[in-house]
Amino acid sequence: MAQEQAQARSRAMNKIALASLSAMVAETTTFPIDITKTRLQLHAAAHPVSAFQVATDILRKQGVTGLYKGLSPALLRHLFYTPIRTVGYEQLRHAFISHDNHSLSLPSKALIGGISGVIAQHDVCYGWLFLRFSQCFQATKFYE
Repeated sequence: MAQEQAQARSRAMNKIALASLSAMVAETTTFPIDITKTRLQLHAAAHPVSAFQVATDILRKQGVTGLYKGLSPALLRHLFYTPIRTVGYEQLRHAFISHDNHSLSLPSKALIGGISGVIAQHDVCYGWLFLRFSQCFQATKFYE
């Protein structure tokens, strides 16, 4: 019995670690696109430019590291948000599955996913999001 609990705990920890790691890899991969989009939106009214021009300007003025300004809060967010969302989804899904039928309808899965995302976003990550956007805003000062 104790060995089964230890194995279950180990599987859960592996799932949490892999969920966080995969979210951080995805964030790191897509962050240059996101920072380019954010700066493009901030400066579109003042002087319209293309995304390519914005990215080139960031690289010219700040180097490759300019494309990753504000990445650390986004990575820290995924340490908490992704596992809470994933584990919350799994727990809610198991709570709604009947013993006769071991699957849920697509609308039920979507609703449960939305609820787990709201819980993770609101209760845990609001501060991380605020920090990330404030850093993105401060990073745009170097752009001007």
